[in-house]
Amino acid sequence: MLFVTLLRPKGKGEEAIKHLKQLKATKGITLREVYFTFGRYDGIIIFEAPSETAAMKFIMQTGFTTQYTMETLIAVPAEQI
Repeated sequence: MLFVTLLRPKGKGEEAIKHLKQLKATKGITLREVYFTFGRYDGIIIFEAPSETAAMKFIMQTGFTTQYTMETLIAVPAEQI
């Protein structure tokens, strides 16, 4: 399953940016990309996980570490629809 997580900072600033630059996938997670953006959200993480539960554990761990507010979406490739 493919997931897209949108990030908004609420705390650690430069420390959170450094953490995201060095973000490592945990067991069962495939980290595809990490982007920094302008606008409503300041970052995006694109990753694969075998289940919603595995994705939630990965995002919760990342959110607690960085103090970002996160919104995660399940992404379905257009060719699969």
